[in-house]
Order: sequence, then structure tokens, then C-alpha cells
Amino acid sequence: MNKVVIITGSSGGIGKALVKTYQEDNFFVIGIDKVQPKNSALNFFGLETDLDDFVKDIKSRESLIAQIREMLPKEITEFILINNAAVQILKPLEQVDYIHMNKSLNINTLAPFFIAQSLKKELSEHMGHIINISSIHSKQTKSSFACYAMSKAALESITRSLAIEMSPHGVSVNAIAPAAILTDMLKDGFNNDNKKINELESYHPSNKIGSPGELALFIKSISQHKGRFLTGSIIDFNGGIASKLNDPNNLS
Repeated sequence: MNKVVIITGSSGGIGKALVKTYQEDNFFVIGIDKVQPKNSALNFFGLETDLDDFVKDIKSRESLIAQIREMLPKEITEFILINNAAVQILKPLEQVDYIHMNKSLNINTLAPFFIAQSLKKELSEHMGHIINISSIHSKQTKSSFACYAMSKAALESITRSLAIEMSPHGVSVNAIAPAAILTDMLKDGFNNDNKKINELESYHPSNKIGSPGELALFIKSISQHKGRFLTGSIIDFNGGIASKLNDPNNLS
């Protein structure tokens, strides 16, 4: 197992699909999450941490990076970092406070930056890939999503900045911006109202919303792209919904 992928948020809906996808290709998978799965599967090595603490506490940061380095195989042929962990705090404007904004930025934006910064040596040595998981909310959002939308827009800016500084060292840095993916986070955003979720599905030109499995396969294909010209890009994965104008006279 000389192919290494580090996946944050490895216990969530997209995270579990990513772990499975890379396991099936015999990757050495290091998962990072606040909660670890009950059964550790083949080729999976879990590290438990709170990325909010990882950002705020230098000792927590150093400890996590040290654990990662201890687990790495001696010979590495591929090195991939997928910053997938996210928190989605949904609050109307008048209820948003500093704690909500700070936690959103720490987990969704600053943790990806500091993990990439800390692992720059390994990423550079192995011409690695960084994939940051952004969101359609970075550009098109709705009420009560201010914390999440702000953090994802900032993550896309961080992606471009990392690409400028790390690409000369052989590291590709890109972001994937999915629209609706059928995860628990999406269901929570719709208060588990299946009728509204079905309406959302029909609104997409694709007539469906994405699955964690197909998103994981797409992410894997980008992370294993060999050309070095693909860097600093924000790649949409949205079923065409970002191209569709929503207005009262929309008949299709």
C-alpha cells in the first residue's frame, strides 16, 4: 500500500464514500474525524480529532500531524489530501453570532489551510494533490446559510492561494463545488422533509441530485489526474442547477 490518501470528515456521508472508493483501489487511507466508524475496514486507519481545536490549539495541531507522519508508509507513490470535513450551521441573520462564524471558518476553511501547510513537505516530495470540498453555496446560497456560504467562499479563495504557492513545488491544488448531495447534512438542511427533497431533485436539469458515491468517484478521478496544468481550479459538480434561472415564469 504505497498510495496514500488523507480524508478529513471521513465518517460523514461523503467521507465514507471517499474512504470506500479509495480502499477499493488499494490506497492506504488515513481518515480524520471527530467520530470514528465502529468497524475499521481494510486499509483504513482512523484518527480522532476536533478540527475546531486543531485550528485554535497549536499543540492539538502538532499532535495530529505527528500522528499522521508516524502512520505513513516508508515508500509512497501517490500522496493525496482531501479536505472534506465541514460543519453547516443554519441560523437566520439575527441569530448568527461570533461563535457560529468562528466555528464555521475554523472547520471549513482554516483547518484545510493548516493541514496543507503542515504537510507541504510530504505533498511536495510526492507531487501530491490537494482537493478541497467546497459547495455551490460559495456563489449561490439562501437564507440562514450565511455561516456556511461565507466559509465555503473563503475556502475557494484559499484554494487559489495554495495553488499559487504550492504548484511550483509540484503540488496540484483544486476544489470541487458540489450542489445537492444526498447526505445527512442535506437532509438536516431540509428538516428531513422528503417532499422538499423530491422537489429539489426535480428542479435540477439532471432530474436528480448527486449521490455520495458518484461524487467520490469524480473526486478520485480529479485527484489522480497526472497533468500539472490543472491547479487553482474550482470545479462544479451540480447537475446543471447553477445554470438554471429561478423565476415565476419558469415553466420547465
